[in-house]
Amino acid sequence: MSSYSIRDLERISNTKAHTIRIWEQRYGLLTPERTDTNVRFYDDEQLKKLLNVCTLLNHGMKISRISQLTRRQMTEEIDKIIASSSQIEDNTEAIVNRALIAATTFDTFLFEEVFGDATKKLGLRKAYEKVIYPLLVRTGLMWVKDDLLPSQEHFLSNLVRQKLFAAIDALPLPENSPQKWLLFLNEYEDHEIGLLFAHYLIRQRGQQVVYLGARVPYPDLANVVKQFQPTHICSFFVSNQISDQLDELLRKLTTDFKQTTICISCGQPDMRETISRYKVTQIISIDKLIEMLNYAE
Repeated sequence: MSSYSIRDLERISNTKAHTIRIWEQRYGLLTPERTDTNVRFYDDEQLKKLLNVCTLLNHGMKISRISQLTRRQMTEEIDKIIASSSQIEDNTEAIVNRALIAATTFDTFLFEEVFGDATKKLGLRKAYEKVIYPLLVRTGLMWVKDDLLPSQEHFLSNLVRQKLFAAIDALPLPENSPQKWLLFLNEYEDHEIGLLFAHYLIRQRGQQVVYLGARVPYPDLANVVKQFQPTHICSFFVSNQISDQLDELLRKLTTDFKQTTICISCGQPDMRETISRYKVTQIISIDKLIEMLNYAE
């Protein structure tokens, strides 16, 4: 059983702590426990309830009505939203919240159900874009400074990695292709889910890929480039990188591999500014990557 502060609930649910306290006081929606030193904390059941409340609010139900629902009635209302396939685009928040419950309570069976439903209704690309990526952000995978709930982040990221590896493995291996992609993360980067999804998209469009994964030493990368001779080298920056280290890596990549298209993906504005000083292609969206892949067809 995990325990959460009100700040943890705020970050996981995207609901202000002040609002959560008002719901407690006015409607009795949550009932925090207290430690021996009188510090308030919440358990898994309280987190589940909060996430379900947020889902119902996002679908138009008033908080006064939600507060009157029993646990069973609340679950039934959530199930109705999830089952509404005709409005799946509007229901991704409900799916994300359900997946958050699976991640925070280490419920593999629930995650399998949620992931299966999302990919069936949306396809893998949209499921990644509208469910998996927001889910990873919400659990703090990309919030390195906060390092929120690391065991839950690891549990979730490993489940997603397994799904992506399985999807990649199901694709045929191209014998020849106009593009040859080399995918890697630098020596200070562990978060490979974005890179894995890029691997899936590249392979899906029939291009050759060599995938090196996380924490690749630069000399090893250089040796692979020499042997594989890629048309594209692609890397993602998720963790905060020391400016000097980032500059050095970009300088080496653009100097040593002038005949290769260097592709970098990074969501942090300060790092994007550093990257913009070099002759690289910034992949700022899934559509940008697909545009590059379509150019080869």
